[in-house]
Amino acid sequence: MIKIKQALFLIFGITSFIIFYIGILNYITTEDKNIGMVILVFSAIVSSGTFFATFYISNNLTKPIELLARRMSEFSKYNSIRKNGLDDKGIQELYSLNKNFKEMTRKVGDALEKEKQLNQELKEIDSKKTEFMSMISHELKTPLMPIKGYVQLLQKQEMMGQLNEKQLDAINEISISAKKLEKLIQDVLMAQKIDLGKLSVEKDIIESKILVENAYKAFVPACEENGVKLMMSVTASDKVYSDSDRIAEVFSNLICNALAFLPEKDATLEIGTKDNSNFVTFYVKDNGVGMSDDQQQNIFKKFYQVDTSSKRKKEGSGLGLAICEGIVKALGGKMWVQSKLGKGTTFYFDLPKAKIPIQQFRSVKAKNSRN
Repeated sequence: MIKIKQALFLIFGITSFIIFYIGILNYITTEDKNIGMVILVFSAIVSSGTFFATFYISNNLTKPIELLARRMSEFSKYNSIRKNGLDDKGIQELYSLNKNFKEMTRKVGDALEKEKQLNQELKEIDSKKTEFMSMISHELKTPLMPIKGYVQLLQKQEMMGQLNEKQLDAINEISISAKKLEKLIQDVLMAQKIDLGKLSVEKDIIESKILVENAYKAFVPACEENGVKLMMSVTASDKVYSDSDRIAEVFSNLICNALAFLPEKDATLEIGTKDNSNFVTFYVKDNGVGMSDDQQQNIFKKFYQVDTSSKRKKEGSGLGLAICEGIVKALGGKMWVQSKLGKGTTFYFDLPKAKIPIQQFRSVKAKNSRN
């Protein structure tokens, strides 16, 4: 891209050369050498004047523009400029440019300062939120233990006396509510660990097929009880780096979430694997109500609920999917969702394949060559 200075020198340089060349031609071709000399001298003066005018215009017009361009580049890179002084050379357009630039830097500087303050406030709020969640989780967990203990004693009627049927029903409801509260506390603590980057995972080498089979066996009874057809499809059985307990929790959250949105008739669930280059893709697919694009964008946010109405069927804190994503990321994978309203939902997550150690590969190769 050509600069203004180069364009000016090119244009006026060619113009100066043409004027001087015309003077030379006129001097050579004219019969009256005196007149030719006058024209030649005049053309030389005009040509020189044009050249010096170009130099003057370059210094007074292009240099301030180049300086302004450098200051703009400096400001866009560092969000500040070392020197504010910009010479407009008394030119109205340059004056307006410099004035607007100074106003822009002032406004952007104020906006950046406000953003910095807001970020600091958000960090403080986030820190207080984390402390609050930690404190609340601990304080709720402490009294929950004796509640569960006494409920278990009351359920064993030989320990604390016989209860009538109505009293036993009440104790069972307390037990169910205590378990829900315990699950909520565990979810909050898990989400807190993920936020702080303190979630511990064991990266063992496990066959992907086993992870799916374990989830399938665990949920066959619940699906049969609810009239749901549970299917398993394993098209990739590579070994992966994973934590079987954590992945069992991921499958549990995804399947329980799917069960809450399945149709009353002909409900189906499918879990399985697919090959994906250096990863194995696991999935949980349902034929439920599906989700809109907006819901899919927010589905992994903490405390987000697809159904926020007071009559919603699914219970929970809205932490399950956020926890699933946190576990998968901690294991070196990623998680995503594909869904259409009325056409079901599929949750996917990748886990990295386990590479065969070079020593093991050589021993297998040597064994095969001997055979």
